[in-house]
Amino acid sequence: MECAIHQCPSLLKKEFAPLFPERKLDSSPLTVLTLARRTQQDMSAWSPQIEAERELALEEFILTATSICELLQKQGYWADFIDPASGRPYYGAFTNATLFETDERYRHLGFSVEDLGCCKVIRHSVFGTRTFCGALFTDAPLDADVLRRVTDLMQQC
Repeated sequence: MECAIHQCPSLLKKEFAPLFPERKLDSSPLTVLTLARRTQQDMSAWSPQIEAERELALEEFILTATSICELLQKQGYWADFIDPASGRPYYGAFTNATLFETDERYRHLGFSVEDLGCCKVIRHSVFGTRTFCGALFTDAPLDADVLRRVTDLMQQC
């Protein structure tokens, strides 16, 4: 699984703020970690095999994201991730705001979103549409040691 770390620009912070209504995102750093997994199947189509692979990728993402959040929280940072199944924060208060993997905001995080007419699909720069991705948010600054450890651990996986 690939892990990319992005410092969230101020304008994008404002767009993510409704996802975390209990947080004051403008008063601290906001760092976004994107986790992308190469899939065997092309996610721009649908079949029982694709659905089964998406379910496995979802489970893997949630396990990985919860582990990363726990690591960040143990270091005193706030961290939460977006559940790809609901588009809502995993730990945070309920909100009507969502962030699904085909949301245009992913364009600011190194992905492209393609409109296929019948649906939209996310495209990774290397994996193409054979990808499953998700996003994790934290107030840990970009240069925090714990984020370096996360990327080192992700490279070993």
